[in-house]
Formats: sequence, structure tokens, C-alpha cells
Amino acid sequence: MKQEIIELRSQMSAEGMDVYYVPAGDPHGSEYVNDHYKACEFLSGLLAENETLIVTDDGAWIWTDGRFFLQADRELAGSGIELMKMGVDGVPTPMEFMVDLAKKYFETHKGEFAIGFDGRTVPAGLDAELKKAFSEAGLEGVVWKFDKDLAGRIWKDRPAIRPSDIWQLPLSSAGMTAADKVSLVREKMAERGADVLVLADLTSTAWLFNLRGADIDYTPVFFSFAVITQDQAILYVMDGTLDDLRKKGFDEDLSFVEFRNYDQIYDDVSGYGSDRKVWMDLKSANYDLLMAVRGVDSDTDNVINETDPVTLAKTVKNETEIHSTINAHIKDGVAVTKFIRWIKEAAKTSRQTEISAADHLEALRREQQDCFDLSFGSISGYGPNGAIVHYAPSPETDLEIKPEGFLLMDSGGQYLDGTTDITRTIAVGPLTQEMKEGYTRVLKGHIALSRYVITPETTYKQLDECTRASLREVGLDYMHGVSHGVGHVLAVHEGPAGVKKTDTPHELKPGMIMSNEPGLYIAGEYGIRIENEILMKDGGSDTLISEPITMVPYEREAIVTDLLTDEELEWINNYHSSVREVLMPFMDGADRDFLIKETEPIIR
Repeated sequence: MKQEIIELRSQMSAEGMDVYYVPAGDPHGSEYVNDHYKACEFLSGLLAENETLIVTDDGAWIWTDGRFFLQADRELAGSGIELMKMGVDGVPTPMEFMVDLAKKYFETHKGEFAIGFDGRTVPAGLDAELKKAFSEAGLEGVVWKFDKDLAGRIWKDRPAIRPSDIWQLPLSSAGMTAADKVSLVREKMAERGADVLVLADLTSTAWLFNLRGADIDYTPVFFSFAVITQDQAILYVMDGTLDDLRKKGFDEDLSFVEFRNYDQIYDDVSGYGSDRKVWMDLKSANYDLLMAVRGVDSDTDNVINETDPVTLAKTVKNETEIHSTINAHIKDGVAVTKFIRWIKEAAKTSRQTEISAADHLEALRREQQDCFDLSFGSISGYGPNGAIVHYAPSPETDLEIKPEGFLLMDSGGQYLDGTTDITRTIAVGPLTQEMKEGYTRVLKGHIALSRYVITPETTYKQLDECTRASLREVGLDYMHGVSHGVGHVLAVHEGPAGVKKTDTPHELKPGMIMSNEPGLYIAGEYGIRIENEILMKDGGSDTLISEPITMVPYEREAIVTDLLTDEELEWINNYHSSVREVLMPFMDGADRDFLIKETEPIIR
């Protein structure tokens, strides 16, 4: 058993806890978290974006999704921690598992069954989830101790939080002033009957005030909370983060915003819910914040737990954001297309690895105007590592890229005018017929979603299934979702836009920007994924259509034309024609020649 788990159990015993619950989270429900909050990773040793750890005095279990199964098998070996595969038949959810633990406990014990967790890193929605689950199971005597950061007690070299400088996003990219955005939010609050809006999502506070930072890897946000009323706009930030901006002066007038200390939010909102309607999305708010608003001992609950108006507003991009994002994708297309030409040659003439390839692509991106960061750590997987859906190359796993087979490169950039996310599966040498047919079937699913005309009756399940149909014809499939929303100079994964597997009516709207990324993964051999960002547009007659805004050629030597319909082949050729037209002015020499060759019409 890992020493960290042993030490955690000692702390649990001292606190009288039967279970300790550790999600992969921070006080804001962020997907990527600051190193300071990576308690789950510290305790388990598993480097995953989506994980939940449960520890008792005689066991430890960790949940993660299909993207990380192969990686988890390797990283958890010998740890004594059991992998629980999310979404697999027969595997209980963490909540179901805790209910089962409680049932077994009460069969042999009397008294309380205590569940502990750090209330600032657990979503506020856990409160209702816990109460509902244990009530339905008919269990009484379950208590939760929510202000217990036990990992922090044993984490001797825990990274400190060093807040970054805050900077303003120019209006040429944002498209709306912060004052106008706040006015829009106040209108939505009035319509909903909310007296107060409490924001915890870092992308929401960043978008609302047109401010950006670097407190979290790959996502240009800063640690903050916000409280909006009809006559106040309060932004809570860490000490020192605004100093440079104040010295330089605000390009956009923010005199209507009151700035307060980050931790003061908990005292300021204390008891708000006793006499006011408080709008707070419990998916991003943390448990401690909810307890402060509601009052630990209060019977009154005036919290409106709904997706907040900022989240909904930033999901539908305004015309300036759309124009800017398209511009960012042109720059990104130049970088990625140059990279594809380079790696195809470099794999034959020099020793290249997954890491050196990712580094070269990053360098090409940073050559583009206004590129200031990546939007996530590049997934550079050659051969068998490409079958690990969200593989992160390390010195221990860094494979040499040989002039054969597939290199899967999933990557993205942060530009002042937009956030990009693209996957291309690159033939770095000869392919087997099986690889080509797999690639073509994934491409057919990619095209199916691109061509789908969405009506009011269309469900998410229909959209999801259209991307899998070609694979399922031959008994293949993939375990991840096909689409997620993309933020504007913000998070590369942004809800609620995206395609889900549920059989529910879609909630997509014109102006949403999402990914389109079906895949195929053959464990131990290779992986295939093809991803564009797509812009949702009004298709007329109450329909929606999508337009690809990613501009990079597909892998023509991996396409089996006999598997394509005439309509699919025409779609590819039209897309390649657009890619050539858009990128040609920015290419010269060998890169220009490569672009021309890769975008020639494909004929049978």
C-alpha cells in the first residue's frame, strides 16, 4: 500500500472518519487544477483529469473514465489501490459505493458512519447527492465532516499557490464590454427572481469582466469569485494579482467593480440564503461556499441551483468572438499543417520521439502572432500509445517515432483571438489495410456529424450515434464522447455545449463552438482520432447546421475511397479546397508544395 494512503488512514482515525472522499477538484470546479489542489494525484499516483479516490481503513479505490484505463493499469500497479472503471457494466459509482459501505457498516456497528472530505475542493452539489442517496437507501446515522483537508496535513512539499498577474482581453477579441455583460446578467437575474448571483467558475468570472490570468495550466484564468446584485459587482481576487494592471491602467473602464480579497467571499456571503434568493450553480461552487450561503444550521434554502446566466451567455459566441476565433484557427492551421509535413520527413531522416514532436509543434504554434500558450498538454501518441485516449508522454513512455504507422497528435493553442483544439492522426510511413479502413470509418463518422441537419426533434443520442454507425457496422466503437464546447480564450472544454450520449432533445444554438472528434483505439497497436472545431449556424426553417473552422488537411493516404459515398468524397474535397484557399497566403516553399499536394481533389 502506498505510504500516502497509510498516513491518510492515520489522520482519518484521529478524526473519527470511516471514509475519506477525494475528488480531482479545486474550489471552482475546474477541469485542470493548480498543482496545489492535486490531492488525488498526490495520494494515488494516478495522473488523470477525471478521478475520484475513496479510502477506508482497509481499502482504497479510484474511479476514472475510459480515456485513462490503460494508463491507470500501469500507474496503479503495486499501489494497493483498486481501479474502478467508470461507465463499465457492474462498476458502481462512487456514491453507490459509499452507500454500500454504509450498509455493510451498519450491519455490524451502531452509531454514526462518518464520511470526510475537504469542503473547498468538493462540488456543492454533493450535499444533495449525499442526502438523496442515503435517504433512498433508508440509512440514518450517516454524517459528513466537510472541513477536513487531511491530504494537506501529510503533503509536506505541497506546492504553494502563486497567483499570476491579471491582464485585460482586448475588446477586439471580447466583443462586449464588462459593463454591458454585467447589465445583461442583471436582466437575466431579474427575469429569474434572483437577488444575488454568486459565481465560482473561473471561466465565468474571467469572461464577465474581460480579464485573464495564468493560475491554472493551459486555461487563462485567475483564482476569483464574483457576487453580482442589481447595484453591486464585487470581484474577489488574491493579493497582488491586480497590481501590474493597476499600474498600467485599465484599457476598459472597470470603475464599477469593487475588488475584495479572495478568501473574504466566505464571510461576505454568510447567511445570504436566509432572506434573499441566491443564484448559484452547484456544479462549480464548492461545498463550503454553499454552507456559508445557506448556513450550516439553517432550515431555509433560497438557493437557485441552475446553470448561471454567465455560463449560458459565454457559450453562445458573439460575432466578434466568432470572427476572432476563426482568425485564430487560420494561424493554428498554418502551424499544424507545417508540423505534419515536418514530422513525415523527420521520422525518416532523424530520431524523433513523441515528446520532441510535441515540442516542435508547440514551437510552430508560438511562432504565430498572439499565441501565448497551449490550450492543454499535447497528446502525442505513436503506435500503441495512440490507443491511450488521453495519453501524456513522459520520459519513461516516450516512444521513438519510426517511419511507419500512425502518430496521433491531439493539441491546441491559446491565442488572443481564440482557443483551438485539433486532432490529426498522421501516417508517418506505410500503413496496413486495417489501419486505412479504420481511419476511413472514423472519418465517415466525423463527416456524418459535420453534415447532420439538426431539427428541433433531434436528440443528442442521434447525433452521437451518427458518428459511430460506420464503426459499429464492423463491430467497433470508442468509449469517449464525440463533442465538447470550446471557450473563447478560456477553457478548451466548455459546457454545456457539446454532444452527449443521452436520448434527450438537443440544446444547441447558433454561435456555439464545439469539437467533432470520433475515434478508434486498438489496444497495444494504434489509435485514430480526427477532430475539428465546428461552428453551429442557423440552417433556416428552424434547423441548425455546422461549419468546420479548423483548417488542416486530412490524411489522404489513409483514406479508402471505396468505403466513401459520393457525398462524403465531395464533402472532403470541398473541405480541402477551403483549407487550401485559407492557408495558401501564409505558406511558402516546401510547406506550400505540401499543402497543394494534400488538398488536391481525391478521386476514386
